[in-house]
Amino acid sequence: MELEQQHRETLSVLGYLYLRMGELDRAGRLFSALLALGQETDPGQDMPSWVQGLVRLAHASLAVVELERGNARASLEHLHQAMEGQVLSSRHAALHLLRARALWQQGRQDEARLAVEAFVHLTGPVKESASHHSSRGKGA
Repeated sequence: MELEQQHRETLSVLGYLYLRMGELDRAGRLFSALLALGQETDPGQDMPSWVQGLVRLAHASLAVVELERGNARASLEHLHQAMEGQVLSSRHAALHLLRARALWQQGRQDEARLAVEAFVHLTGPVKESASHHSSRGKGA
């Protein structure tokens, strides 16, 4: 069953809202359903780019759900699927932070630090805000 773009977006937003409200079971079911819908393409056909995006979004969202549940192993599996086969840009940098959290949960601190470094590499160094600079020389 192919969903129209507005329906996919609505379901994604609903899943995000469930996630933000701490409704992990509902969010997980919704993102699992989106993943299943995205994977319904015929095995012999190339997956359209919108379907690839839907599958990646569902995997990334399920990674967050699993991380919040404390299941770092499942989170890393979903992240691997979300990150597989693509060149990550600054748009995908948050996936590295999710990966760092999951690795840290597993006690893999060195790998977690590398994931944070990958995030910084994609986003650039953190710059201090102008308000932070202006408060400095005012005799604290």
